[in-house]
Amino acid sequence: MKIFVALLSLATLGLLAESSLLHLKPLNIVKPVYPKYTAQEWKNIYAAQKPSPEQYSIASIPQPENAGKVYVPLDKQHQRITGGSAAERGQFPWQAVIIIDSTYICGGSLISNTHVLTAAHCAASGTSYEVRLGVTRLDASEPGSVIVTSRISIIHPAYNVANLENDIAVIQLPSAVVLNEFINPVKLPPAFLWDVSGEHVLISGWGKTSDSASGISVALNYVNNTVITNAACVINYGDVITATKLCTSTQGGQSICEGDSGGPLVLEIDGAYNQIGIASFGAESGCELGLPAVFTRVTSYLDWIASVHSTML
Repeated sequence: MKIFVALLSLATLGLLAESSLLHLKPLNIVKPVYPKYTAQEWKNIYAAQKPSPEQYSIASIPQPENAGKVYVPLDKQHQRITGGSAAERGQFPWQAVIIIDSTYICGGSLISNTHVLTAAHCAASGTSYEVRLGVTRLDASEPGSVIVTSRISIIHPAYNVANLENDIAVIQLPSAVVLNEFINPVKLPPAFLWDVSGEHVLISGWGKTSDSASGISVALNYVNNTVITNAACVINYGDVITATKLCTSTQGGQSICEGDSGGPLVLEIDGAYNQIGIASFGAESGCELGLPAVFTRVTSYLDWIASVHSTML
């Protein structure tokens, strides 16, 4: 665990917000598709895996009553993320931008007023994390937004860079952020929420808007996808698809892309959004080809998140 915090610099907040961040490198990990076994052989391999990991009780992280509230956006169909739409201000109040060592960009999600959830491969890529909350654009200052810098992160101890197993990390903010209509935590899912195949979910981030794009997007974008079964996903990626991951379809090229790593996958439950996934990886051959997007399954890690939150207080 990295053990010191850089204090918030109010003097530089405005200057940083005004400067364009499009020079940042989108951090992304991809995997090859079309593995060596047939589709049926992969299904048999997946079926023989250990059953779903133990499902823990809901993590005891304090959250406001309106955390993860549903926001109904205006109907805009600008093409973004890949094949998605431009987000409205306040539509995803839990969304975080994470700038790693002033070089790379990842996504993240506010899960309490002191902690941001992201991918392990994002946190492991540096030691300094500039976290921006309450923003939709990376080229302008927006009222109600906050910029803080932290050097405290906990990466899952069993994170495996080879197969991206346990691709999850938590960043601690230097102090509790003040919540408002643009900054609000997302809910963590109930422990029993395991089989979500067929559910419609939202993905958001500042990643590339096409395979041919030269860099990240200046605006926050989102896409509405459908969760597919792991048995269907394993046909594309092989044995890196385990019970601690979940996949979404990307029909029509609607997908995460470079720069969206670590961002939240959310599902509406009883009028509130719950984060069920963390963007982990996509297809090496491209974002717009209709190949599944892969996420860390949050319900596999509720106990770990709760333990990290308690030790970081």
